[in-house]
Parts: sequence; structure tokens; C-alpha cells
Amino acid sequence: MNILSALLVALGLSMDNFAVTIASGCCYRSRIPAAYAFKVGVMFASAHFMMFSAGWLCGAGAERYIGAVDHWIAFLILLFIGGKMIKESRSNKEDASVCTLHSLKILATLSVATSLDALLVGMGLAFASSSFWPVVWTLSFCVFITSIAGFYLGAWLGHKFGKLMECLGGLALVSIGVKLLLEGLGI
Repeated sequence: MNILSALLVALGLSMDNFAVTIASGCCYRSRIPAAYAFKVGVMFASAHFMMFSAGWLCGAGAERYIGAVDHWIAFLILLFIGGKMIKESRSNKEDASVCTLHSLKILATLSVATSLDALLVGMGLAFASSSFWPVVWTLSFCVFITSIAGFYLGAWLGHKFGKLMECLGGLALVSIGVKLLLEGLGI
């Protein structure tokens, strides 16, 4: 696999991640510290790196088992977190610190949910005899950049449009979950 192909795979895998980090950033009403945005980028990139690597190592034997449930896991996680975000957007509290997505624990959960596809892609590419390192580093870099960009874009939208963006961000998470579920079910 050449570097252009690796980049296309990486960009494809980072689109759900980009949408989720935009939704996550919508909770912020104030300036996001660069160190926090960096942590978010590292968290999402690390999850993709680990899932892709695990997929590469597992091979196609485990793909049928993981592929049977990955879309359900991602759907339930995104439905739960998106639902909480919508609920919080409807509260009268203006304190942005209550936002569900300020928690690194929640962001870690989201990073795993968005990286499940990388697990399956890693399995598939292992059997296509693709080079491991160029793909995994390109993937990690793209996810890192799109995470930070998405987080800042979401924060700007959240600052500009307030609770409306927080509600839309929650709806986006639920929509991504439904999309992943439908794709996993072959619909």
C-alpha cells in the first residue's frame, strides 16, 4: 500500500472521529486550554493506533466475532452520551462545567467507540499484505489532527450558538451511532 492509499484509509477512518470531536467541543463556552485539546488528540489517536494494531495482530479469525457486535457497542455508547448531552442542553443551568463531555473518562469512551472501525480495517489490511507502519502512523496522525480541529471547531460553534449547539452536538452523536448501527446491519 502506498502513502496515498494509506492517507485515504486514514482520512476515511477519521471522519466519525472528526464529527464526534466537533460534538464534544460544542459543550465549551470558554477558551479551551491547548494542553487539554492536545490530550484529546492524543487520546483519540492512541485509541485508533491500539485498535488498528490489535486488528492487525488478531487477523480475520476474530473479525466475524467482533464485526458482529462492534456496531451495537458503538451505537449504545453514542446513544447514551448523545442522550445525556441533549438532556443537559435542555437544563436551565448555564454552567458549562456540568457538560458530560468535559470528562476525560467520557472522551476516552468516545475515542474507543470511534476506533472500532480501525480494528476491523487492521484485520482486513493484515490479510491484504499491506505495510503496517505507514498505515498506522498515517492513521494516528490524521486522527490526532482531526480530533484537535474538530474539538476547536465544536468549541467555537458552542461559544457562538450556546445550548443550541450542545443539543445539536448530542443529536449528531446519536445520528453517528444510528449510522454505524445501520452500516453494521447492512442497511
